[in-house]
Amino acid sequence: MKRQHPLTAWRVLKRSVAFSCPFYQIAQEEIRLPTNHIIDYYYVTIPPSVMVVPMTANGRIVLLQQYRYPIRSFSYELPGGNTEGKSPLATCKAELFEETGYRARRWKRLGTFHPYSGMSDEICHVYLATELTPGTYRLEEREFIQVIEMSIQEVYRWIERNRIRDGMTLASLLLARPYLRKRAH
Repeated sequence: MKRQHPLTAWRVLKRSVAFSCPFYQIAQEEIRLPTNHIIDYYYVTIPPSVMVVPMTANGRIVLLQQYRYPIRSFSYELPGGNTEGKSPLATCKAELFEETGYRARRWKRLGTFHPYSGMSDEICHVYLATELTPGTYRLEEREFIQVIEMSIQEVYRWIERNRIRDGMTLASLLLARPYLRKRAH
């Protein structure tokens, strides 16, 4: 007799939205666990997101220094955002241009990751953007961003020194490392 995997035995009994705002929802689900115990599970439901790893012709990474209200501090990050119903690649192109002014001729899909799988259903798509053409960026009203460029070696030194702390940026740069390593030498 084939045993059922414990994960497939989680049964949703009831679903509702505990909270909603323009950026995300808090889902509430009543779940029967494999032990037959019933719990309430809350998690953030967010549309898919993207992160762009932009690399200039001379091998520099384009980063943003951006004020982030929840941490009351500036953060060094890659360009990115919410797909809002668009394809991941279309979102990458729009976010790169809006936040940095750059357009890219070549795009390479690097992979996906879940930013915080214990608390959210979000999935982030990561792309490498190359053959960049500079332009003028167009920030949203609540964005306060300075565009900076760093060598690949300097970016990874900043990671080692804990100067880049944004989790989505760190995960994206890890996915990009095999491609960037070729340019760093």
